[in-house]
Amino acid sequence: MEKVLELKKIRKTFPGVVALQNMCFTLKKGEIHAIAGENGAGKSTLIKVMAGVHIPDEGEIIVKGRQVQFTCPQDAITAGIGVVHQETSLFPDLSIMENMFIGRLPKKGFFRSVDFAKMKAEAERIYAMLDIKMDVIKPVKTLGIAEKQMLEIAKALSQNSEILILDEPTAALSIREVETLFKIIEKLKASGVSIVYISHRLEEIFQIADYISVIRDGEYVASAPVSQVDTAQLVQWMVGRDVDEFYPKAESDIGEVLLSVSGLSDGSLLRNVSFEIREGEILGFAGLAGAGRSETATAVVGLRPKITGAVLLKGKELKIRKYLDALENGIVYISEDRQRNGVTLPMSIKDNITLAMLKHICRFGVINRKKDKEVAGSYMKQFQIAAPHMNFVVGNLSGGNQQKVSVSKGLACNPRVLILDEPTRGVDVGAKAEIHDMIGRLAASGMSIIMISSEMPEVLSMSDRVVIFRQGAVAGCLSREEATQEKVLALALEAKVTEVQA
Repeated sequence: MEKVLELKKIRKTFPGVVALQNMCFTLKKGEIHAIAGENGAGKSTLIKVMAGVHIPDEGEIIVKGRQVQFTCPQDAITAGIGVVHQETSLFPDLSIMENMFIGRLPKKGFFRSVDFAKMKAEAERIYAMLDIKMDVIKPVKTLGIAEKQMLEIAKALSQNSEILILDEPTAALSIREVETLFKIIEKLKASGVSIVYISHRLEEIFQIADYISVIRDGEYVASAPVSQVDTAQLVQWMVGRDVDEFYPKAESDIGEVLLSVSGLSDGSLLRNVSFEIREGEILGFAGLAGAGRSETATAVVGLRPKITGAVLLKGKELKIRKYLDALENGIVYISEDRQRNGVTLPMSIKDNITLAMLKHICRFGVINRKKDKEVAGSYMKQFQIAAPHMNFVVGNLSGGNQQKVSVSKGLACNPRVLILDEPTRGVDVGAKAEIHDMIGRLAASGMSIIMISSEMPEVLSMSDRVVIFRQGAVAGCLSREEATQEKVLALALEAKVTEVQA
């Protein structure tokens, strides 16, 4: 089979960090080749080298038998390499179709004006190929995270790339959207497109990939056909140790009702949402993307306007008009969109972790530097944040390590109620087990935790009860014993919505 992309002995360093060392990789025509590794292993750096974002210090890049030297992303695009990065990079005030063709808008006529009709038709064609109904003249700022991710995929496909790099493409997608994406990937593979696939969801790798390569600490570890590898072997390659339990739910004593929400509506999506959570309980929120899970959480903590509804803590109604009100009452929300709402990219790890709890380490407006370092150091060690020191800039961390900083920032506020929105999105199996263990221990200590997740095994294994959302309302609530994938999906997809108390 023809080799379409080869990397030989690639080395890439950053100040204080060797990101890649003696890295090798081979992609064949019509192959889906997965790259796996822990956060900080070098996956993001590797694909940025392939995409022309980073220029390697040493090594060779060979595209279809010809050695190339990428000096910018446009060089990679010209060579037929398209990339869908883990984090979206879109212009919120431009339309979907303008974002899709930014930098290469179709022109017409003597004055070379933009051909909006042609652009609209081509954008609609690509979305039709993805089996998605979308008004392509809508501004991007009206889209949810899943819709933005699908736009990035459509944008890459519009470039007619022969090599397509997908970095965590399903991280924010619903089950149906994932199925749609996989059908598109199979169609592209059949047409001869070669795909580099990066995902922390191991079940996806086994489902979609033909071949897999594993990297650890910036170096190549192993490669094999997916059919010849099992989960245990793959995890051992990735983390250098056995991870026997992905969802270590610790047993906890469920106490009295701590937080209750009733009649929550926002005048647009949410309709009479009601639920309650007890001390020491993990309450899972399940449902399709856009069903109202995140919207409910943000409305509770004052980040989304609500027109009706009451939020009670220990039976006392709270007046939450802004997020600071929620924080002062011990309710902490950790966003699914870490780069926009979770971390401050130009700041250090230390300053991010302690940002929301500065008043607890300040006296007369002066930060207690010793306490500041102790708090940050504690969470860096606890979550094994891969960085040379706590003053390392968060924007230079891998996506998974940014997520660890975001979670640490929330926990540093010592919440009574912790709302985790996709807490393990883009996090490797080792870190995922660590975060799940942390969640279990926090619940065992009496903390109430609301966990929003698109990963069904995570919801079912970690939750004491599962609230299922559909079309902005609560479709049902299942206990840990009752909850199965079939029952949750039936409520999320097909059940007639009734306004129930969870």
